[in-house]
Amino acid sequence: MTEKHLSLSEAQQQLSTLPQLFAQTEDPIIVTQDEQQVMAILSMANYLHMCETIEALNQTLEILHNEKFMTSFRLAQRGTKAEALIPLEQIRREFGWEDEKQEPT
Repeated sequence: MTEKHLSLSEAQQQLSTLPQLFAQTEDPIIVTQDEQQVMAILSMANYLHMCETIEALNQTLEILHNEKFMTSFRLAQRGTKAEALIPLEQIRREFGWEDEKQEPT
């Protein structure tokens, strides 16, 4: 990711051209004031992607912090042995479902 840096006054002057710039690249624009980074400007697509990622991470953290769920998960994980798993093809044969893997016409 390549960041473009603009001073606050440059960002103000170029504000109306930023949509065209974001049509070419989704890299953020870092706005500086007195040599310090004060804000970032993102494309809407980049912003929405970031929001979706944050939401997914929050959901993951909620699950990981749920002690009852994680205890059940760990117990289930320990109880599942590779030898106890049955291949799907074997299940299909045993129940007579061999034809179900074909697309319906």
